[in-house]
Amino acid sequence: MVLDSRVKTPDSLHTSLRTAIKQALTLESWVSESRERVASETFIRRHTQFNSVAEFCTACPCDDDTIGGVQRLSTDKRDAFVARTTDFEAWTEMKQTAATEDLVTLQNV
Repeated sequence: MVLDSRVKTPDSLHTSLRTAIKQALTLESWVSESRERVASETFIRRHTQFNSVAEFCTACPCDDDTIGGVQRLSTDKRDAFVARTTDFEAWTEMKQTAATEDLVTLQNV
């Protein structure tokens, strides 16, 4: 009889840690280069006034209702929007926190 206790074996833990390290090393470039996905729907619901990424983008005062449109907005306007509608003072802070939470959630180590 096999019990599914979800105990990590040394091999599965090693694989999870290697994946987490690789993701952590690429975190900065992922955060700075992301054009399509910056935050999960859960992150947006938890840390903003919006229920989805689409709502966040639509409410943003940019020309294109996408994450790319948000990122093309001037830094001052984007940061003002973020400060007014989220738990963060600036877009960069929001993106870094979203990426970090994603990393921790995905790895669950």
